[in-house]
Amino acid sequence: MQGSPTKKCSFCHNQMGATICCCCRSEQEQNEQLTSVILSREPPPKEQCRGSLLVFINPHSGRGKSLETFAHTVAPKLDRSLIRYEVVVTTGPNHARNVLMTKTDLGKFNGILILSGDGLVFEALNGVLCREDAFSIFPNLPIGIVPSGSGNGLLCSVLSKYGTKMNEKSVMDRALEIATSPTARAESVALYSVKTETATYAAFLSIGWGLMADIDIESEKWRKLGGHRFTLMGFIRSCNLRSYKGRLTYRPYKARDYTPSSNVFSIYDKTTQQRIDDSTSITIPSFADSEDEEKHLKNQKTTWTLHDSEDTTSSESESDEEVVIEDDFINMYAVTLSHIAADGPFAPSAKLEDNRIHLSYILWKDIGTRVDIAKYLLAIEHETHLDLPFVKRVEVSSMKLEVLSDGSYVVLDGEVVETKSIQVSSTRNNICVFSSTA
Repeated sequence: MQGSPTKKCSFCHNQMGATICCCCRSEQEQNEQLTSVILSREPPPKEQCRGSLLVFINPHSGRGKSLETFAHTVAPKLDRSLIRYEVVVTTGPNHARNVLMTKTDLGKFNGILILSGDGLVFEALNGVLCREDAFSIFPNLPIGIVPSGSGNGLLCSVLSKYGTKMNEKSVMDRALEIATSPTARAESVALYSVKTETATYAAFLSIGWGLMADIDIESEKWRKLGGHRFTLMGFIRSCNLRSYKGRLTYRPYKARDYTPSSNVFSIYDKTTQQRIDDSTSITIPSFADSEDEEKHLKNQKTTWTLHDSEDTTSSESESDEEVVIEDDFINMYAVTLSHIAADGPFAPSAKLEDNRIHLSYILWKDIGTRVDIAKYLLAIEHETHLDLPFVKRVEVSSMKLEVLSDGSYVVLDGEVVETKSIQVSSTRNNICVFSSTA
């Protein structure tokens, strides 16, 4: 008896010298094959290249398409733009962190490219934070993002500044264009110092506790749904509302004669080390003693410049007093950028380089029914959530949250931090992010 003919897969195709079938193989087999093809790809000749990137790919972020996106789209575009790249496919938590905290040749790259979401950006930044030269690297090593994670607040905040429509296709198309363009530019994004009971972090996006933190973390099991996971979990949490006992302390923001700068520059004009050398030569004052000069350079590389560390006049002292709220909360969410996702901006007035923290919170005693919370979550998409009467909001330069009850998450830039106390301070430090093309 003759067997039935083999049915060919319509998606099988030849890519980069290898046949890749993305639907006939298991996810593990597919990822292994894509990784092999990516790592074996011949880069453009070094003497012809405009620059180079260090690329991090998280194969399991979002819908799990990062490797496919790089192999089929990003790598060919980089090759045509004569941009070399060194690829790291992450194998688990802290892989990127460990690479960046120990890599000795970061200075040779023009930037980092991340195929994932905000979580891998957070991990990368905190790998750099572990280095002695962290504060020289932060403003001089641009970070590009191709959105393959389910949370892309940083990228959406950057692209919205330039008028990109906040839908999945527009964000992806523009991100790919910028990430692979030889005329790509970068600009400053404010950086924040965060301390818990056991650790210090660098942060760029958000601090959450209560309702929205629960939605973020408890929806992880549905990450294959992309952004829809938040909508589904938001409905469930609105029906099953919780309260959270805590103490919130904050200091209202004051400009203190400080004007943040966006500092736009071309990524491939100079390497990271060249930018570091240029900035060092500009900022070093004259010292009569070589020991004083060495001490100055060491401090530049290893310390935060806190916004509130500047001296204030006596007339400002009263307004600088901290505000303390100890109560039952529904939600506490503070953001430092405009967007936390591709829907409407969470803090419409936030700017990339501005170092103020946009704090909002909801107290249990201020809501009427669970319907109020459903209205709040729906209003975020229409940019009207901060206008609801039960939502308190204030711009702050520092804040401290002390969790006084069990069963809640503290989430920093979308990542859970195990702590009962978290202190966040605005700084005058910044990172730089791919933002536009010339």
